[in-house]
Amino acid sequence: MAGGASRDDTVLGAETEELQALRRIDQELFPATGVWWPDGDTGSNTTAAAETLFLGDLPVRWHPLVRRYVDFFKSDKRGRGMFATWFKRSGRYRDALTRVLRMRGLPEDLQWLAMIESGLDPLAKSPAGARGLWQFMRETGRLYGLRQDRWTDERMNVEASTEAAADMLADLHQRFGSWDLAMAAYNMGYAGLSSVVRRYNTNDFWTLTRLEGALPWETTLYVPKIIALSVVARNLGAFGFAGLEMEKAVEAETVIVSAGTSLAAVAKATGVSLKEIETLNPQLRAGRTPPGLADGTAPPYPLRVPVGRGIAVAKALESDKSERTLERCIVRQGETLEQIATQRNADPQRVVELNALAPKEVLLAGSVLLLPPKKEKPSAAPIHTARKPSSGDLPIVVVADELFVYPDKAHVFYKLMPGDTLSGIAKAARTTVDELARWNAIDPAAKLPEGLFLQLFIDEKGLEERMTVLHEGDVRLVRAGSDEFFNLAESNRGRRRKMVVAKAGETIESIGKRYGLSASAMERINRRAGGDLLEEGTPIVVYLASRAGESSAPGGPPASDSDANPGPSEPENNRALAEETARLKP
Repeated sequence: MAGGASRDDTVLGAETEELQALRRIDQELFPATGVWWPDGDTGSNTTAAAETLFLGDLPVRWHPLVRRYVDFFKSDKRGRGMFATWFKRSGRYRDALTRVLRMRGLPEDLQWLAMIESGLDPLAKSPAGARGLWQFMRETGRLYGLRQDRWTDERMNVEASTEAAADMLADLHQRFGSWDLAMAAYNMGYAGLSSVVRRYNTNDFWTLTRLEGALPWETTLYVPKIIALSVVARNLGAFGFAGLEMEKAVEAETVIVSAGTSLAAVAKATGVSLKEIETLNPQLRAGRTPPGLADGTAPPYPLRVPVGRGIAVAKALESDKSERTLERCIVRQGETLEQIATQRNADPQRVVELNALAPKEVLLAGSVLLLPPKKEKPSAAPIHTARKPSSGDLPIVVVADELFVYPDKAHVFYKLMPGDTLSGIAKAARTTVDELARWNAIDPAAKLPEGLFLQLFIDEKGLEERMTVLHEGDVRLVRAGSDEFFNLAESNRGRRRKMVVAKAGETIESIGKRYGLSASAMERINRRAGGDLLEEGTPIVVYLASRAGESSAPGGPPASDSDANPGPSEPENNRALAEETARLKP
């Protein structure tokens, strides 16, 4: 309940201009002067206004913050314009919101919370990643049952998000026993407010607004704004808004359509524009109803269409056979568009069009894609691996120096893709994050670099249905720290790795000078301080520029000084090369 952006959330956009304007007005009405309690009034007594105004179903306390917002909406030209715009707009979804709130037994005036959150715009998005009328963060939305994938985001579904918000507000009210605190927690998070209540030893929202460091300033103003809106909306005549009318409600009827139905086909069947169908179904992100679920099922979808068009849509779609032959594919862990298209012998661009794939979109494991009918000639590529490269062009996979042996498991390799997580890979491989970390000597808390290979020891049963991997015969396996590892790395860069023996009293710094290597490079290569005196015979590593026609053979005895001396033309090259690659040595 605490909210907060999930790790895969990105900046989605700015608030509406109206909400930005209201935040500027907040700063103007309550400047950051250190005065936390306006007018010096505790607001402890209900004013005479309570006797003349209808206060609705949210408890109203005539706190100075509430009075100031009421006065802003009543007397300030900007406030009057803002309230009039919002009140008119509230007619679009008022019936839908109040119906849900009434069914849940919640105050109907909570609808104004949605107005403060989003300006009652289903497409509203915040820079932090919140979306929809009720501005659910991704993880909180999932917690309350809102589906979010590449096909649909139910945070933007008016009915579904309102039901989720009602459930969340009911939960918060049950925990705090106060609508003031429930609304505050909706803004700042359940965990955050619970901590504040315990720390300041009071469960009164209005007392918390007075205490320095208790509530975020945004939350301090959030609850009074909602209450002020509810008061003015319940008493239009008293505040000079007599005759103000709401906009017509957004009306639609629901028709059950097949999974993967094109919205363009629905628009054609209804005789309205595609934009109108999209407006009635803002949660649909890819121009179609969801084609199915990761479990392989393809349930029908309740689609909203203009009133009176449901029967026509059902009949038109029943006779439309243009897309009935489309097939469904569940993306495996690590699978790419190119691999999917190759396996199906399909045109990648056609797959992009059918699924409204964005440029460079990474396909997440478990996503369902629509594919054109599979052609008669199948791909020759095995379904469980990427296309095997030629023997001379095998990818080099560096693995940890610790040897693992599991006779009953397959030794395979997975190439990391953007957006991959260890938990997702572990789930697909049916292993644990701890095992992945141990097999690959990686830090589970650190980011996973794209293109890194992970070695896995797993049961091959059903593997081809879950993820795409390379087998031992598909890679060149090199153990970190081995002679092959260093010689391969250095020979590819025009260098050779040599072991020299120290004389009594030498340091790695003095040895480095003879070969044109800096003290810092020698320290990184040999993992010891440059000024330490060395015992006679101590083996020391240096990197040298390879001579023409020379190759670095694995192993071999330490070089003598004469063997290793690169000559006067090489020190400068060695210095730059060693600085660049000495990090290879663990």
